[in-house]
Amino acid sequence: MRWTIRLLLVVVAWLPSPRLGAGDDASRALLAAATRGDGARLAALIAGGADPNARGGDGRPALLLAAASGQTGAVRALLRGGASPDAATRSGWTALHEVAQAGALEATRALLDAGASADLRDRARATPLDVAEEGGRTQVARLLRARGARGSGKSVGDVVCVRVWQGSGYCGTVVARDATRHRLRVGELVGCASGCRASDTCSAGRDVGAGGLGPGDTLWVPTSCLTHTGLR
Repeated sequence: MRWTIRLLLVVVAWLPSPRLGAGDDASRALLAAATRGDGARLAALIAGGADPNARGGDGRPALLLAAASGQTGAVRALLRGGASPDAATRSGWTALHEVAQAGALEATRALLDAGASADLRDRARATPLDVAEEGGRTQVARLLRARGARGSGKSVGDVVCVRVWQGSGYCGTVVARDATRHRLRVGELVGCASGCRASDTCSAGRDVGAGGLGPGDTLWVPTSCLTHTGLR
């Protein structure tokens, strides 16, 4: 029995290892070209039969790798070759999220022209519009809004509320934002007729109502203070 096991181990050791097929080689070459941002090489590989929707071992699609390279030509080459403009990672991060984060205006335009959905959500970072606004990418944010992006309901122009005083508080319009805060212009008070006690975090240290914070005032608040969003 022992000799039989040894013989089987020797045979297995001498068996040829499985090899990647030509399609796997083409996909690997395409992913490498996308990472480099080599648009000419991508076009040639796709013309030769490479899959423009190939994904790396981490699940990232070639289009996302091209977007991360910063080379608009590479993004366009994949889109012309048939890459899905909405291809995403498992968390929902797309090429449009990537270029919005980088502030890459022309790549954003190329993706939108190819039909990329402006409001797809990533689990951690929300929509491309949210990503652009958080990063101060104003030109990209303006283009996304012009193409119909609505964001997650807490983008510039949206109405949100800060009602952390047992359901009372205030509502206002988002006029600016960064990665962790929203700047609001107060539009109305909800409750707080006799005044709600000042909060260092959610009312910038001011009482709400009764001579304190009221309609027309502006203030920065942490995003965590928002209790109601998407009220526009």
